[in-house]
Amino acid sequence: MLGWVHIGKWFRPAAEPCLLCGQWLRSSPSERRSVPVRMEQPRRVLMQLCDACMASIPWIRRPICLTCGRAEACGDCARRRETHFVRSRSAVRYDASMKAWLALYKYRGHERLELLLSAMLAFAFERMCLERGVSVRQASSYFHAVVSVPLADERLEERGFNQADRMASALARWYGLKHEHLLSRLHHTEKQSLKSRRSRMLDMQGNFALSASSGRLAVLRSSELRRIVLIDDIFTTGSTMNECARVLRMARPSFAESDIQVYGVLWARS
Repeated sequence: MLGWVHIGKWFRPAAEPCLLCGQWLRSSPSERRSVPVRMEQPRRVLMQLCDACMASIPWIRRPICLTCGRAEACGDCARRRETHFVRSRSAVRYDASMKAWLALYKYRGHERLELLLSAMLAFAFERMCLERGVSVRQASSYFHAVVSVPLADERLEERGFNQADRMASALARWYGLKHEHLLSRLHHTEKQSLKSRRSRMLDMQGNFALSASSGRLAVLRSSELRRIVLIDDIFTTGSTMNECARVLRMARPSFAESDIQVYGVLWARS
């Protein structure tokens, strides 16, 4: 009898380590039901978290600000004179633990976290779909392109990758969306986290332009491109999101039959 017990262990599914902390997962994927994402691929990624790491994620489940999706009263949107994006939704609150997770990926080269952060971003995208009355499997017929906020060449060379572009690529792949590179960044700026709200706004003004590629300009000016999902990692004051949305919308001639609508989807809201 003891022999059969030992033999049975060989045929059990191999235990997996948590994608974040490395602890062995104690429950099977079917028992981890707290994953708040419907699409199979990102859901499968989130199921690689242990219960403790999953419970530590500060999901924004009930946005208070209808414009930016912040989980509390928002002075940024109230003070903004003109908003060029329709609305924005973020997956999580940018608390100390989320700041640490992002730093591991962006600055310490823990590339295994790329899929995890992208899967978390999927929560914000699915919430946007829900609010627009679109099923996640019909998202590709409602949203016409996914675009990421670009990095300056100096920052891209320093880091080696654009985290927003990587997340946009994963989101496009999972939901069957077109991933377009329609924006370029004109100037390198110092880290925005160290600046005041006014300084951020001044930094972002005139800092983005449409891609110089004629093919990409043709995509923007096509009447078939009406709703764009704009991806970034953190929404702080909304200056970056608003300026990018303004530039994208200006690509459509004023006499065009339809305006470009920009919807922000971000990993975190500070």
